Amino acid sequence: MAEPFHSAVPPARDLASQQIRVGRQAIFDRNRRVYAYELLFRGAGTLAPGQEAGDSATSSTILDAFVEIGIDRLTGRKPAFVNLTRRFFVDLPPIPFDPASVVLEILEDIPVDQALINGVTALRDAGYRLAIDDYLFEPRWEPLLPLVEIVKVEIGAQPLEDMSERIKPLRDIGLTLLAEKVETPEQFQQLHACGFDLFQGFFFARPDVIETTTVGEFQPVVTRLLAQVHDPEADIGQLSQLISQDPGLSYKLLRLINSAAVGLQRQVDSIQQAVVLLGLERIRVWATLFLLAGRGERPNELFNLGLMRANLCERLSRECGIGRPDTAYTVGLLSVLDGMLSLPMNEALRLLPLAEPVRQAIGSLEGEYGQLLQQAIALDQGVDLPGAGLPGIDSQRLVDLYMQSSDAAFATLEMLSA
Repeated sequence: MAEPFHSAVPPARDLASQQIRVGRQAIFDRNRRVYAYELLFRGAGTLAPGQEAGDSATSSTILDAFVEIGIDRLTGRKPAFVNLTRRFFVDLPPIPFDPASVVLEILEDIPVDQALINGVTALRDAGYRLAIDDYLFEPRWEPLLPLVEIVKVEIGAQPLEDMSERIKPLRDIGLTLLAEKVETPEQFQQLHACGFDLFQGFFFARPDVIETTTVGEFQPVVTRLLAQVHDPEADIGQLSQLISQDPGLSYKLLRLINSAAVGLQRQVDSIQQAVVLLGLERIRVWATLFLLAGRGERPNELFNLGLMRANLCERLSRECGIGRPDTAYTVGLLSVLDGMLSLPMNEALRLLPLAEPVRQAIGSLEGEYGQLLQQAIALDQGVDLPGAGLPGIDSQRLVDLYMQSSDAAFATLEMLSA
């Protein structure tokens, strides 16, 4: 069967896609085997105005690695070293990582005070591994040494003649030592003899850059989501409804819940399920990250089309008793994914792990959800669909449901733009 035409408007004029770039540099063990990867900010364009550049860069790196590209594609299930600014230790809610998947780096320019010590202690107690970046043997780091697991020594700024003596106190308390900015074979041999455990630098591998295309989320939705999740009366059902109003957020939430970073044993194919499984705290963190990263696009006709199809597929599911209404909504919403990513639908679907019935529905209009989506596409394109009648619904009822869905989509856009 030929691939259906999903997006009724040319992608170039619709919801703008964004190029995502994450730098990645390997970290090696004493046998020159890859131990982990450090993720580096390589965002295209400028950082979000009015925000601290470091916070925005960190947020962008986290989102790009864990949501857009997929942490498993970047690291092959090895640990990811991620730089965090002071705000992530002191002010923000707990970060939404599986502790086994990351090593959190404390940047060298962060002041060491009681607030930082408290934040680092809380993360260590939650099971996270922490590292001090660009360590220069300064006394100010001493309060943190009992709390971290790894110390990254910047070799470019250090004499090597007395390095064995300098690192001995660190080794005596059981810290793992990582030599960074190792640039020559001679340096590697000296540092290996000194007793360093891990190594990073241009001698081994220069950073490479992983690129992919992402979908812009609508910033007013992100802002409202952030407000809702911080409301003491926040309701999971309301959060699901709000996220479901934005194809970009819905797409990213499903990628997240089905990614190695979350580690579920089964695939999730509806927004409601994803919100319930992630829980209020992790939704709060991801909303904060989206806002810090300063992303988002205004709604347009492609956005409206996705909302209309989502509403219609949900209504048809309820009326005909076909499938689950929440999954039907997701099918309709993501049916414009090809236009949002400016990719053929079969390529777009490869970016998003979905249950096979949902994938078949969106990719080739097959199965019970495909039957619903096929009818929705026929209605929004104004064509007849011979022999595709749905049980218990005549042509007039189809038109009524279509108009209700169109009204709901426009009402959502108007509400979001208010």
